[in-house]
Amino acid sequence: MKRLRYRALKRARRFFGNREGTAAIEFAILAIPFFMLLFAILELAIVFFINSTLNHSVSEAGRQIRTGNFQACGTQDNFKKLVCNNMRGLGNCEKRLRIDVVSGSNFGSITLPDPPKPPEKDPSDPSSTDDVPNGDWVNTGANAPVVIRGLYYHKLVLPPQLTRLENVQGSGIRLLNSTTAFKNEPFPAPGACPVT
Repeated sequence: MKRLRYRALKRARRFFGNREGTAAIEFAILAIPFFMLLFAILELAIVFFINSTLNHSVSEAGRQIRTGNFQACGTQDNFKKLVCNNMRGLGNCEKRLRIDVVSGSNFGSITLPDPPKPPEKDPSDPSSTDDVPNGDWVNTGANAPVVIRGLYYHKLVLPPQLTRLENVQGSGIRLLNSTTAFKNEPFPAPGACPVT
């Protein structure tokens, strides 16, 4: 009995004293949270990049309205194309983007509509036929106060429970918003259409 106990103790000391493979075991324990954190950081970086690109695109396209160059085009679809041209490389922008261009007698009288729920089909799916619905459109004149809002429906890659980036509940979508407000310049007549 003593001998058996001695052997068991000796084997236990050898087992607990053996350090081979501990790095692999520790990595296996920490790998899942490490990679979850790493991919969550990448997802957040992508969201920031798309939001920054959306802000720039809406501002640049809004400049065409402010100076009177876009009024010759006069359609919401052409303005959406102009914004999406500035967002090149971000997938199917025209299916994911909603543009509202509203005007009024002064800035206090302008109200923007509530953002709609995304369509049942995923707007980020290239094979989807359901686009994000078009927003409000007002063809503005000289000296008119204008508010332009771009809403971009970005489908998150990671589960929303992990990143907490989802802001359209139950859809896995992050709704990105860019708004610019300005007063049109006193342009004499609409210029040439900037979209080819």
